[in-house]
Amino acid sequence: MTTNQSVGLTAEPGIRPTIGDKAGAMEPGSIASRKQGSMALVLAALCAIGPLGIDMYLPSIPDMAVSFGAAEGAVQFSLMTFFVGLMLGQLAYGPLSDKFGRKPMIYLGIAVFMAGSIGCALAQSVQQLQALRFVQGLGGSIGMVIAFAVVKDVFSGAAMGRMMSLILAVLGLSPVVAPMVGNVLQGLGSWRAIFWALTVYGALTALAIALLLPETRSAADRKGFALSRTLHNYRKILCDGKFIPFALALCIGQAGFFAYIAGSASVFISQYALTPTQFSLLFGVNALGLMAAAILNPRLHRRVGALKAFRLVNSAYLVVLLLLMVYLLGGYSNLFVLSAGFFATVSLLGFIMPTGSQLALMQQREHAGTASALLGSMQFGAGAIVTGISGAMAFLGGIGLVLVMLACAAIAAVMCWTVVPRKMDL
Repeated sequence: MTTNQSVGLTAEPGIRPTIGDKAGAMEPGSIASRKQGSMALVLAALCAIGPLGIDMYLPSIPDMAVSFGAAEGAVQFSLMTFFVGLMLGQLAYGPLSDKFGRKPMIYLGIAVFMAGSIGCALAQSVQQLQALRFVQGLGGSIGMVIAFAVVKDVFSGAAMGRMMSLILAVLGLSPVVAPMVGNVLQGLGSWRAIFWALTVYGALTALAIALLLPETRSAADRKGFALSRTLHNYRKILCDGKFIPFALALCIGQAGFFAYIAGSASVFISQYALTPTQFSLLFGVNALGLMAAAILNPRLHRRVGALKAFRLVNSAYLVVLLLLMVYLLGGYSNLFVLSAGFFATVSLLGFIMPTGSQLALMQQREHAGTASALLGSMQFGAGAIVTGISGAMAFLGGIGLVLVMLACAAIAAVMCWTVVPRKMDL
């Protein structure tokens, strides 16, 4: 350990011992282990804005279609517009946070999210819902890009990986509870209550950020960042061999998760006749597997290293989906087997997502916000594309959903063994 004499506190290994400036930037050296949990909770709450906007209304899609007098597919399209908003918003928030600081962008993003949520609650047509979901997505995109940039501001090396895994583990609670909460809210009132609840959540998150999270982007870094060079920085990061192979492998593999989110309700409710409540519980159990994997992820890194872990887990992801596809093509359709296959798949993504994010971002300190924004935008861009494909193949039921996920897993696994670097400084 090294001691930061200027502030009289000890910097932990993996936590950058730099001194906060007069603008109120966070003093990373002052973050001790006892504070990492509270930071993870706050950042996870911020990260959860986007996932809650995705998951909470999924069981209500049939009732929303009836309310609007529209097809379920039209309501499902609002999920795609939400993803597009998430993709575009991150491209803007990342570099703006590098220039103006993390907290001002958090407040802006939450305000846009709340405005979109209020609009969705008051929407009178499915077309209005689709447009307002785009606005909601623009605001909701603030979560993961800023949270990961904050982690990159403060932590490095193994500590950065542990913090990302901790955030994702806490974040894993959102898909566990979100569909069930949405189902309860609809039962108490209507689907519109879901969007009012999201508005309140945004306000509470902003309050927690104001009280518990210091600014982590130093005044010197903000002053030295030229916003006019944003496109140049994006191009530079996209050409960086230490970023793009990991980013592409992560985004393509994770796209299978977005296909699962978009298509699982249709498969389990329409094909297997589960009730919305039963589907919500099943969705939550799978999310618990994701959370458990994120908690175990640092142990896997210690055993085999992050690079090897990324390759091995992506390979396992492919094998599980391949076996599930063979089972379905054999004419079998047991609900337990399908559920177990999805549980294993989603759990493996709990290893893949934090590891891929860590490997892609860990050497991008100079433009952490920009790199995090680009990564998030790529993730949700892939999600928007795959969501559309999954919807088009919905008529194939479970086979169509597994086929889309299998294609994503296959491409990601091949990339891990071909274009991902064999060695790098970790």
